[in-house]
Amino acid sequence: MNLQQLKVFVLAVELQKLYLVAQKLEVTQPTVTFHLNKLQEDLGVSLFHTKSYHVIKLTEAGKAFYHYASQINALSLEAKSLMDIYRGTGAGKLALGSTHTPATYMLPPLLEQLKRNYPQLSILLDVRPASFIMEKIKRYELDLGIISQTHVDDPDLIAHPLIRDELVLIFDPEHPLANHTELTPELLAEYPLVSHEEGSISRKLMDRWADTTGIKLDISLEVSGSEALKAAVRYRMGYGMIAEASIQSELSEGKLISHPIPRWVPERYIYAVRHRNKLVSPALRMFWQMLETKFKDM
Repeated sequence: MNLQQLKVFVLAVELQKLYLVAQKLEVTQPTVTFHLNKLQEDLGVSLFHTKSYHVIKLTEAGKAFYHYASQINALSLEAKSLMDIYRGTGAGKLALGSTHTPATYMLPPLLEQLKRNYPQLSILLDVRPASFIMEKIKRYELDLGIISQTHVDDPDLIAHPLIRDELVLIFDPEHPLANHTELTPELLAEYPLVSHEEGSISRKLMDRWADTTGIKLDISLEVSGSEALKAAVRYRMGYGMIAEASIQSELSEGKLISHPIPRWVPERYIYAVRHRNKLVSPALRMFWQMLETKFKDM
């Protein structure tokens, strides 16, 4: 078993056609077939249900082997890329994942600083839900994740809390409650609310708060993005609950008014997350240190 065989195997599973594997690796299709046959011969077990490879269908052994082969292949590519950087023949790449709030309101100035320090660095930013980001980190497909989450409890991951990701109330300045000094859950229940969509972490926290305080929220509109929620509040469709980090410009410009949520128990943080066993490249090390420095007193 060698790295070329593993690469051919992983690509066969992912591309599902041997001619596509051959094109990707710039070899002939018989060469691809040879590597797959030799790999199974060396392992002494069938990885595929058919010998013709017209249909790529893994056996149970093949599924188990793919889990490790894909990680080994990803790490070998990463190691080669890192050595290219040290040899001066490559610019390097940093693959980041982030949930919406940090990607939109926190990361841009930090990424700009990183690009100034590493002008040739290629940066990928994948904006997805936290569960998706963590799974891609565990598969070695991302170097680092910046996620909004209530907690991160996974032995494969190193999670460093950066800052509390508080939800706050927001109002249009003309809303009857905008300048109210003593808000209560009961008072808020009397007014329409613009809410995040069901299933989102913000909505789950909001619903839990409503249950704990014994009120029923009057939801007038559900939206799936922070910008849409802020726009709906500004057009007086209701007040909102939103991440505090996402409203700083509107607060400074006087477009929105914010208040703490009464009887709210903070649960959510923004975490920097990476794989415990992942090779730390110079760019990843620098960016991790930038995050720790930026948020060490927050």
